[in-house]
Amino acid sequence: MNILMIGGTGYMGRITVKLLLDRGDAVTVFSRGTSRPEWWDRVEHIQGDRENEKDFSAKLKGKRFDAVIDTQAYKKEDVESAVATFRGNIGRYLMVSTGSVYLEGAVDFLNRCPYNEADVDWSTIDYSYPQGLDPYAVGKRHCEKWLDENANAPDASFPYTIVRVPAVMGSGDPTGRMWWWVQRALDGGGVIIPPDALGAYRTLYSADAAANFIRILDAPQTLGQTYYVAMPEIMNLRRWANLIWQAAGAECRITYVPMDVIKKQGGLSSYAPPMSRPVNNIHDLSKAEQSFGIVTTPVEEWIQATVDWYRDHYQGEDSEGYGFRQDELALAERWEDQWGRFTAGF
Repeated sequence: MNILMIGGTGYMGRITVKLLLDRGDAVTVFSRGTSRPEWWDRVEHIQGDRENEKDFSAKLKGKRFDAVIDTQAYKKEDVESAVATFRGNIGRYLMVSTGSVYLEGAVDFLNRCPYNEADVDWSTIDYSYPQGLDPYAVGKRHCEKWLDENANAPDASFPYTIVRVPAVMGSGDPTGRMWWWVQRALDGGGVIIPPDALGAYRTLYSADAAANFIRILDAPQTLGQTYYVAMPEIMNLRRWANLIWQAAGAECRITYVPMDVIKKQGGLSSYAPPMSRPVNNIHDLSKAEQSFGIVTTPVEEWIQATVDWYRDHYQGEDSEGYGFRQDELALAERWEDQWGRFTAGF
């Protein structure tokens, strides 16, 4: 196929481009060109800024592609410009969305477990940005709502698919979420987990996200559909931490300390273990599994590969809050000592 990747030079997009090239597809990348992955000399590059709608349209309108993968649509105007630019010239528009569309009341996780793709009620969502809500999640909801309302009409048909993904983990995670856990495992110390952060969840390996984007492109029946893609294994922070420490070759010592106690400890006032969930957050994967068949790497395998990468290759900054690592360990020791004395009285 002849495929356009909007963005694609980092993380999931970088892996997706490599997989496409390795199987023989022709790939064009539209990006600023500031990052040049190892496959750079194998793609056609169109330099531009997605946020400049005139530039975006001028450089892409009229070009024909079998598929467009858009990893950079963050607001309604982004999908509007994509539809206006590509209408009539592409076989498929794949918009990468997020599980964050379900957050902030869009789904009642306490009473919907598992939930599914249809559980976002677009009639309750407008195009405003309510104060206090995550603009990333709100913007992605706007993108999906606009496509649902405007690209499905018979007189405005536009071939699209939406794929929602959870927090995506793997080497080089730009959010630092994976590194937060791995750095603590590699130093051999334990970890503090708030007892109210043990809700169950699914995540997704970055290489598996890329592989499933391509599986969706290859399946004609996915046109006009929205899918959630995640790994089948269900995690909570206890299982998650134990797998990461095991991959690091260490025993994981977990100390459960209430968050209100942690926040009182000076440098730990902003302590927030990534992937914390106050309630279960489990999506039903059956729609994607039945439509195109989700393929994933066993969780133990990709966690091991990721820990090895960070151990052997990572050269970036410390993880969030790691400057207060000794405060974490000291609190864990004090809490276990006091808890032991308290329980001894019973």
